[in-house]
Amino acid sequence: MTFFTIICKNLLRRRTRSLLTIVGIAIGIGAVVALASLAWGFETTWVRTYLARGTDMIVTKVTSQSPIPAPFAQERVADLMALPHVVQASGLLTDLISIEDAPTVLVFGWEPNSFLWEHLRLVTGRWPANDNEKTVVLGSVAADMMNKTVGSSVQIETGTFTVCGIFESSALAENGAVILRLPQMQRITEQDGKVNFINLKLAPGTTQPQIEELRRAIATKMAGFKAFTAGEVAQNNTAIQVAKAMSWATSGIALFVGAIGVMNTVLMSVFERLQEIGILLAIGWRRSRILRMVLYESIMLGTAGGVVGSVVGTVTVKILERTPLLQGKIQGEFSVFLFALALMISIGLGALGGLYPAIRGSRMQPSEALRYE
Repeated sequence: MTFFTIICKNLLRRRTRSLLTIVGIAIGIGAVVALASLAWGFETTWVRTYLARGTDMIVTKVTSQSPIPAPFAQERVADLMALPHVVQASGLLTDLISIEDAPTVLVFGWEPNSFLWEHLRLVTGRWPANDNEKTVVLGSVAADMMNKTVGSSVQIETGTFTVCGIFESSALAENGAVILRLPQMQRITEQDGKVNFINLKLAPGTTQPQIEELRRAIATKMAGFKAFTAGEVAQNNTAIQVAKAMSWATSGIALFVGAIGVMNTVLMSVFERLQEIGILLAIGWRRSRILRMVLYESIMLGTAGGVVGSVVGTVTVKILERTPLLQGKIQGEFSVFLFALALMISIGLGALGGLYPAIRGSRMQPSEALRYE
């Protein structure tokens, strides 16, 4: 009988207890995978959205760390167009609005004929014709979610609009969104003449020093405003940072409970096998080998929990992506790094939970262990 076989048999002696321990660890690891994936996916979704639009920089108020920044005067677009390296500047108004029976939906108001429209692919219908026409276009996901087709009516705030087109975008957030011409969006949100983001397209070949120069010029000319690149907007968004912090806090609690479960299972296993441990010590097993045997048992429990938890977390995210609340707004971000991290945490969890029982079992005196009943 090999050393590994002994470890496996020890775990299988109490199958139910071992299984419950694996489930406890799997819940913790599943929380890590699911919550981290959603938090990272939220960040990646918005980075991809800006890149798909061809946006090089985003300008908004410093309070843009909130998910939806406060609106400001649309005249700022002209101020930015006068700066060096800026080829195009387009203001937009964004809000989260509950539409009919659907939960909150991203609604964009884009300047007509701006570069923001260029990356969209019209699937059916047409684009809004003028600023007075009460029409909207829906992303393909939003159309499916609200069960709308070209010609359907959509109630947004106090206004009724007609769906004139359905589009597809390479950005998930836009596929789940509703887009109006900016003047219509300003009217229904009572924000006439205001936007809350300005997207900039810079001249080809603009260098990093020139971008930094442009940042300083914006900060000087427009007090209270700040310019971000696509990646920086997501990294500096308070909502994203809070989501990450909450994901790790929630996962930490679940992992702590899992560690306690491992320690309880392995400790009970050690106490149930004290006589066996005493015999092993009496026939010449070294204490270090006893310690390794118990520790490996807990690590195997942790590893099994990590594998199961990674699967559970992945399946959970895939289910959440299809719920009305998140559909078309966010997509989980999975990577080799995430799964490797989850496995490392689960192995560490098993080792931590089994450390005390392993030390306790290896320090038993053979005579004391043999007398234990």
